[in-house]
Amino acid sequence: MMQKLSPQRLDRIENIVIAVLVCTALLLVGKAGMFQAITSLGGSTDSAVSGSQGMEISCETPVGLMSRTDQGRCGVQYAQATVDDLYSRGLGDFLTQSLEAMGDPKTVTPEDWQAAVSEEGTWVCYDFLYNVSFGNQEDREGRLFMVRTEDDRASEVFYYNQDTGEYYTARVKGEEIVPPAVLDQMVPNGAKFAFEVADLTELLPGYMMILPSPPTCRVYQAWNPLELQDALLMEDLLVKLNFNTRAASVYESADGTVIREGADSLRIQKDGTVSFHGSGSGTARYQAQSQKQADLHIKAQEILGQILSCAPTQGRMRCQSVEALSDGSVQMTFCYMLGGAQVDLWQAGPSARFVFRGADLTSFSVRLRQYQETETACAILPELQAAAAAATMGQAGKELQLCYRDDGSSGLITAGWTVREQE
Repeated sequence: MMQKLSPQRLDRIENIVIAVLVCTALLLVGKAGMFQAITSLGGSTDSAVSGSQGMEISCETPVGLMSRTDQGRCGVQYAQATVDDLYSRGLGDFLTQSLEAMGDPKTVTPEDWQAAVSEEGTWVCYDFLYNVSFGNQEDREGRLFMVRTEDDRASEVFYYNQDTGEYYTARVKGEEIVPPAVLDQMVPNGAKFAFEVADLTELLPGYMMILPSPPTCRVYQAWNPLELQDALLMEDLLVKLNFNTRAASVYESADGTVIREGADSLRIQKDGTVSFHGSGSGTARYQAQSQKQADLHIKAQEILGQILSCAPTQGRMRCQSVEALSDGSVQMTFCYMLGGAQVDLWQAGPSARFVFRGADLTSFSVRLRQYQETETACAILPELQAAAAAATMGQAGKELQLCYRDDGSSGLITAGWTVREQE
């Protein structure tokens, strides 16, 4: 008959198992380079791009949501379809209306935000992954937002600026903004922030969302649709990008095809890159409605949509940075997202880059990739083990982010934890 183990022996065995798992994780991530920092995740918006050019928050959707009601906490992340559904069913309007009605913000401490999270009552938190702007002032930018309620009405907004590391709060003035009914349909799952988990307070930033079990991410098949320079695809790209195939001159280069129409040029390269350079004089081929950042964003998304429609993919593009360049132009960069996790194109810079001078789009570059979800799930370490492994490599206190690695070749890509660093 098997001897029953004492609670003390069970605890020791459990500790040994955890230690073995962490050591195994360290060995694996050391071989795979899992914790190589992503320095391209700056998401910064240069302070020179301000005033009337403030990006409207309605141009983007969050990648993570957490709510608190009398029933408990519910958190959703790395499940973009679910986040999109909840956001479209009232949570988006709840945030944007609260931001429109809020008064002048003031800076607060991280502890003030943590205290607000810990209080009873209904609130909703939104994580946009990168800073988005929602007004014309420089302090109207944030990555994380929380709307609190009093008497079943929006009463206060907190937000965190990723670039400056500052927290802000403002009261919602004179409006009766009611939380959406969809909150009652969000089933509590015990979601917390890292500052609420004793073992993680020194290992991760306090604002990181922690779910009871590791995220579920699928393995994706990735390939380059331009590798074979398919004639029909090439023609489709020319038509979608408004190049006149009869008036344009086409010639082959070592890396692909070059199309010139007037002083404008379009390159369709074998490595999957589609790039455009405008003439710089006369009427621009592509123009936004105005110089406002929201309109530039809309135009960039329109071009991206036209290009991606030529080679349909399950990846979506998300704006990750807006920067004012030294010559007065504005640069926007985008990255692919798969199920709420970013795709990192190693040694390729951002997935897409757009440069505007005024309202004119002067150049762009898009790395065209196709992604198809498979039935296989990625093996994702729990946050505690991943954070412990990162700490042994001198990365304690830094944010962990799930990211797909894509080296530009054809094959399967998987997600894993990566340390996120600001530029």
